Amino acid sequence: MLEVIGAGATAVSDIDWRDVWLNSSVFQDLETKISEIHEKGRKGPPVTATVETKFATSWTYQTRELLKRQHLAFWRDPTYLVSKLSLNVIGGLLIGFTFFKSKDTIQGNQNKLFVSAMLLLPRSHSLLRT
Repeated sequence: MLEVIGAGATAVSDIDWRDVWLNSSVFQDLETKISEIHEKGRKGPPVTATVETKFATSWTYQTRELLKRQHLAFWRDPTYLVSKLSLNVIGGLLIGFTFFKSKDTIQGNQNKLFVSAMLLLPRSHSLLRT
């Protein structure tokens, strides 16, 4: 195929494929159809309706629909919900009892700060469901 169109190893073709396309009946039919579409478009009234916002609906409607769809997906996959619930409960208990009754020393305050960071990490990761 490459040799026929002149793109092969020799890069030579005795047929000008652009002229073949421009002189074909398919090209003429296509040009006629495009002209008809343009004529039909020019005869119609100009478009006067403008969209005031970037989105077709309000943010509240989009948020409500998104939440309904997400809850439906969660409802259809109870294994995922139970696993996330158990992960958060067991992780919370483990982290909570690890640093239970920390002293008010420098090390104890660093441990309390570390606990707050540890409590945020599993929750942010659970939002990234794939």
